[in-house]
Amino acid sequence: MKFKKYIVLVAGLSLLHVSCNKYLEVDPDNRAKLNSPAALRELLATAYPQASYVIMAESMSDNFSDKGIFASSVVNPINRDVYLYRENIQSNAEDSPDYYWAACYKAIAAANQALKYIDEQGSPADMKAYKGEALLCRAYAHFMLSVFFARTYGDANPETTPGIPYVTEVEDVVIKKYSRGTVKSLYDNIQSDLEAGLPLINDEAITNLEATAYHFNTRAALAFATRFYMFKKDYQSVIKYAKKLLPNPTIISNTLRDIVAYKPLPYYGLQQKYTSISEPANLLLATSPSKVADYPYFRFGANGAFTTAFMWKEPPVSGASYAWNLYGQDNLYNIPKYRPYENQSVNYIVNVLFSVEEVLFNWAEASIMTQDYDNALSLFNLYLKKKLVSSSNFPISDLTDNQLKTAFSTSTNDAKQDYYIAAALDFKRREYAFEGMRWLDMIRHRIPVVHNTSESSNDIVVGANDPRRILQIPLEVQMSGVERNPR
Repeated sequence: MKFKKYIVLVAGLSLLHVSCNKYLEVDPDNRAKLNSPAALRELLATAYPQASYVIMAESMSDNFSDKGIFASSVVNPINRDVYLYRENIQSNAEDSPDYYWAACYKAIAAANQALKYIDEQGSPADMKAYKGEALLCRAYAHFMLSVFFARTYGDANPETTPGIPYVTEVEDVVIKKYSRGTVKSLYDNIQSDLEAGLPLINDEAITNLEATAYHFNTRAALAFATRFYMFKKDYQSVIKYAKKLLPNPTIISNTLRDIVAYKPLPYYGLQQKYTSISEPANLLLATSPSKVADYPYFRFGANGAFTTAFMWKEPPVSGASYAWNLYGQDNLYNIPKYRPYENQSVNYIVNVLFSVEEVLFNWAEASIMTQDYDNALSLFNLYLKKKLVSSSNFPISDLTDNQLKTAFSTSTNDAKQDYYIAAALDFKRREYAFEGMRWLDMIRHRIPVVHNTSESSNDIVVGANDPRRILQIPLEVQMSGVERNPR
């Protein structure tokens, strides 16, 4: 399997270092040749982006601020440039937009190679589950690229707004002219792969617990469906897939991350537990090189104002407090979610790509948008039971509509939908602090960003229509003819 199938869309990582002809002569990795279902399974292990989006997503969001220069501060160039909404110049550095772009298209290339092989074999029954996984991997990588490098479905006219190239074939040329298509065509392709792949997933084809955690199993595929349809604003589909994954309150309660039970764990135990394959809340995991575990020391990060407002804020349920283990002090606050490990002198982390909490929040938000407030409130209560501790040794009482309104209304005239959505986003922001999810919600809800800078009294204000909200197409890809994003 020569590099030719990886095409120019991944050029930003490697063509900087070797000549084109020499690069084409070597395999891009040590995968076995495709000649059996076992080799196919090995190939699919590489069909997930081997890159983390957490630093760039958190840095663009309102979770981070400029903490200024302090004793142990670290200026991470990716964190700095993205926070300041600069064109990123760290083109081949881990955690950068260009690195994530390249990793996604490498994953797509692996998925396409797998699909081609399955088709050449006549799509036998023993490869059906692998076909489903490859389709989901292709859909997922394209979708996540769309989140960062294109407008969202409801952000502008999807029939005219540029998407990102949707690649469905194994290429036989290095440089090819790619069309970005439109956001609508992009979403149509993602939906087609998603809907075709979902029924083919067979958990019995995954041989052990570890493999299940790192491959698209049924639960992870359903979680992806709820995220995709949230972005598409197809709320009935969100509800349909959420119900399949979480069919009753007992299953919801038994699979949510129990932060109350986490509380006695030591710091490094928390790091390990959060991304454990045995944690029922974790639906899909992936490894990647990343410096995200160093985020407490970043100059542009979470300060006391963030933690006071969102981590230490009193919950709407009286007589309770949040159970999160928040460590550090002003300028160094953190929640231990990443345990780095070294591989060939490079720090790697485990990323939680999908979890039960996201499905619950997607379901709750879809219920709110369809005016099923009773179901949303019920889901909030199931959630909070796992996140709150009683300050008076009494059981945690149920959250009421009135408590929700008091805590999250901004005026006496707030519509019910407004304060329910505010509650959902508030709970979710706290749940996913330092994981990048806040930015996904900010672009879906078109929430403006205000970033302070210690060198200036003028804040960086990025409104709902500001083109800087969309990351720039990598320079090498632009040079191949792919249209750049406006600035």
